[in-house]
Amino acid sequence: MRIELSDPVIPKGFVHLPKRAFRLSRSFETSAPRRRRVLDVHDAFGLGLGTKKFVVYDKLVVDIDPGDVVFITGESGGGKSLLLKDLAARLASFREFRPVLKLNDIKVPSNELVIEGVGSDTRRAIESLSTVGLGEAFVFLRRFRELSDGQKFRYLLAKALDRSPKTLVVDEFCSNLDRTTAKVLAFLVQRRARAQRVTLLVATSHDDLIEDLGPDVLVKKAFGSKADVTYDLPRPRSCSLMSHMVITEGTWQDYKQLAEFHYRGGSPGFRRAVYSARLGNELAGVIVYVAPHRELAARNAALPIVKEMRSKLGGSAFLKWMNDHFVRISRVVVHPKFRGIGLGVELVRRTMPLVGKPYVETLAVMARYNPFFERAGMRRVQFDRGLPAAVEDALELLDGLGADDFVLRDEGLFKRWYRSIEPSARRKVLKLLKAAVGGYWATQSSKDPSEMARALVKLLARPQYLIWKNPDSRYGSLPEPITCPLPSAPQEQAS
Repeated sequence: MRIELSDPVIPKGFVHLPKRAFRLSRSFETSAPRRRRVLDVHDAFGLGLGTKKFVVYDKLVVDIDPGDVVFITGESGGGKSLLLKDLAARLASFREFRPVLKLNDIKVPSNELVIEGVGSDTRRAIESLSTVGLGEAFVFLRRFRELSDGQKFRYLLAKALDRSPKTLVVDEFCSNLDRTTAKVLAFLVQRRARAQRVTLLVATSHDDLIEDLGPDVLVKKAFGSKADVTYDLPRPRSCSLMSHMVITEGTWQDYKQLAEFHYRGGSPGFRRAVYSARLGNELAGVIVYVAPHRELAARNAALPIVKEMRSKLGGSAFLKWMNDHFVRISRVVVHPKFRGIGLGVELVRRTMPLVGKPYVETLAVMARYNPFFERAGMRRVQFDRGLPAAVEDALELLDGLGADDFVLRDEGLFKRWYRSIEPSARRKVLKLLKAAVGGYWATQSSKDPSEMARALVKLLARPQYLIWKNPDSRYGSLPEPITCPLPSAPQEQAS
């Protein structure tokens, strides 16, 4: 075997070269043992019995800048993996490319919890997982061993990028994924790599990823010694799949088809409109608009006109005014394999004008981690009502008796804890829980305090309120929402 990895090639007349230029050669010398079948092959094809030389590539020059995306593709058996390995070894010789991390070198404990394996906190973990197409609440809570092979590959990519290497090397890039998912992941990974200034070296026989990777260096390695190098291909502004997206009026059946992928259960509410996004013949996402809540403290603060109209109209006339002026986004569901490419943003942005209301609002717990509503044009209302006194009292008692956040969120743990405390303490806990959660829970769940504990947790996990004012000239006389930080109003109760 002969390997030539020369020093960077400096063309004559150049004092400074912005890219590192590498000349690479690799060849094999081989001879077969003198056996009967070997002799038969030699006789059949007229080959000699001497040593044979196979050239994989010869004096191949590849220019690479720190932060470049380098894509090696071509026929199987053409030497892509060898070239990837040689380039990685050469880059490791230069400070601007070190450290060089190979994806295959990352080892993950089988019981590692996905949400705990990346990021310095929950927000950064969700961001990191979302950039490799794992932005699904149900995946966050799985262990590594419970992931599919494709999910494991994406998780390894998240861990690799989380380590902030100077160079990341990935062989068989997206080879174990269906081609739609592969295109999504190629777009997401190149975007994050470029944002972090990571030099990305990937190799695969699938050349359908060129558009979504937008490589700075494209090497097409044919079978034999031939290799073509192309530079500075167009960088993708969006995933190639988005050019095929069509948003149309949808059906309730569309929502039911994707409902299992939403982190919230229960009914979305009294629906007003459903819109669907399709990529080709595949249902990729759905958005559900429903009737607005009658009372929302954040809305009252963002639009003082609401209180004025309540006082002026009252009763059913006010409800009609609300329904004429407001509609609420209750669900935005994107199929997991299409997450991260902006499909949810486009669903919101393109459909808000279609519902024909002056104001579109939403309440979303996940908005604190994923600001896609804001990217779609909605504005967040910074509003803190503070916790009601009854909730504060219940939390103080529960904490004093040893019921921490984990106990409150786990039905089994809560029931064991509840049975372990004195009967007098149980009665006090039940009384304070009823006062804290109120309404339905106080009358229907008195025999199951664990249900009330979960209701209490929901009160603590408050959704973010966002609103959009329709720019249509028909609504020009209506006020713009106040979305700057607002003073708290603990006397207001959100429904």
